[in-house]
Amino acid sequence: AIDCMGSSMMRMWLLGSLVLFVATSGVAEGIDEVTPVGGDDVLYADAAVRPAEVSERLARAPATLRMPENMVLGIELAPTSRPTDDQDLNTSGGPVLDIGYLAPAPPQIVDSTPWARMPDGGWVKRIELYSPDATALRAVMTDLGDVELRVYDPYGDAVFGPYHHPRLDESGQFWSTVIFGDTIGLEFYFLPTKDGEEPSPERMPEITQIFHMYADFEGVFAQEGGCMEEISCRPSWQNSIEGRAVALLMQSTGCTGALLNRFPTDNAPILMTAQHCINNQTDANNLVVVWFWETPTCGGAQPNFNNLPRNDGSLLLKKHLDSDWTLLGLYEPDKSGNYCGWWSGYWDDGSSAIGIHHPAGTVKSISFGTKVDDTDCSAIPSDEQWEVQWNSGATTGGSSGSPIFDSRRRVRGTLSCGGCVRQVGPGCDAESMRDPCSPFGTYGRLDAAIGIVRWYITGMANPTYVNRDVSGDPGNEGSTERGSLILPFNTVYEGTFCVPADGVVRIKPGSYNERMTLWRPMRLERSGTTGIVRIGG
Repeated sequence: AIDCMGSSMMRMWLLGSLVLFVATSGVAEGIDEVTPVGGDDVLYADAAVRPAEVSERLARAPATLRMPENMVLGIELAPTSRPTDDQDLNTSGGPVLDIGYLAPAPPQIVDSTPWARMPDGGWVKRIELYSPDATALRAVMTDLGDVELRVYDPYGDAVFGPYHHPRLDESGQFWSTVIFGDTIGLEFYFLPTKDGEEPSPERMPEITQIFHMYADFEGVFAQEGGCMEEISCRPSWQNSIEGRAVALLMQSTGCTGALLNRFPTDNAPILMTAQHCINNQTDANNLVVVWFWETPTCGGAQPNFNNLPRNDGSLLLKKHLDSDWTLLGLYEPDKSGNYCGWWSGYWDDGSSAIGIHHPAGTVKSISFGTKVDDTDCSAIPSDEQWEVQWNSGATTGGSSGSPIFDSRRRVRGTLSCGGCVRQVGPGCDAESMRDPCSPFGTYGRLDAAIGIVRWYITGMANPTYVNRDVSGDPGNEGSTERGSLILPFNTVYEGTFCVPADGVVRIKPGSYNERMTLWRPMRLERSGTTGIVRIGG
């Protein structure tokens, strides 16, 4: 047992403090021209853009931007479309919460935005993308190269970054962090050039796609369902280590996850969720983890989403298909500082069960129930699942991946089917997921997954061995990567998440084309007496 530890035509507006620029609508070749208007009048290419709000935005741009008073190129995208009512919880036919979709970005956005010269000789440009009816937006772009990027909330003070040489997904693209609301701001900064001239376009990233979100994150799902209870109504749980270790997970879908403890002072950012939520490196890389999305008091006002702590990106470490488990390693120090304890022993029928989760992506909720006979729900094999019957609260789409706690507040499983009913057949179907008040929840058993995931949460190898020449675990689904001399990891980054704090990672000589940030104390050593280890592109 481990205890817890604390597309359509776009419209553009270009704004300055004294001068307004109006651009014609973009076409396939990009922006045709930008014409200065002059004076202090506020004019817009389209009446749908609200002049007063944009003027206020310019006056109160976040101070942590490179140049808050810089001109802004505003681009109005196509409105964000929403699914029909019967698809609100789930549109994919599986136990996940669909939150949005990718759409092509207008061409040449970055190239067409004018540069402004900085006092240090560098260059800066700002772009704001607006989509009516969006609840949140993300920008997808090519590698930043030598450019520094900040992502900001145009209507608030939140600024994320700066981002330098970020990790790309498996398609070679970078997903920005999420900005909640209908507008996302992007500021690009380029270091001073030797000749003082503007950076050439080929040195700039290209925005290729926009992820439009329609999910009602700030909605009243809990009240509408009549069966969800905000965790803030249970202060002893809200303010507990377990309550603060649970987070909302967002990539192309919405789920829930939680940090797992290893031992005090280790601070390894090991995040659990369901395999059906994240099962490939692209989704893991594009993950955004939002902490403390909850009302401060029972029935109280919701906080500003953009001001909440978050983590961007993760490494897929292990997954176990049958029990629906995934372990991820966060790229950055986790912003929670709280870790759940766990137990991999058998769980008796009749035991108390407590679930903490984000139903439909809304504020953190809590459910109370009883662990019941595992053979009555056929969603997954009974030897791979726990079934819980709810006495208070429920789980549904978006709750997937959340932990189930026993009476000693130890994690016993991860939510696999948030709204399953008994005898639904092989798998968790969409109809069962649309029942927001199903009396049952099905959890993948930790005691079934422990043989695969244990190498990152207990019995971690120290020294941890890495050898680029081994095949490793295809799909991260096996136990042939354990960090031992006989069964080493084949990437350095995997090894750094396994090794205990202050431990040693021993690496076979060779070139490891990897990019990573190490912030936990550890020692990297060559394995053997000869040869050179090279890490980096």
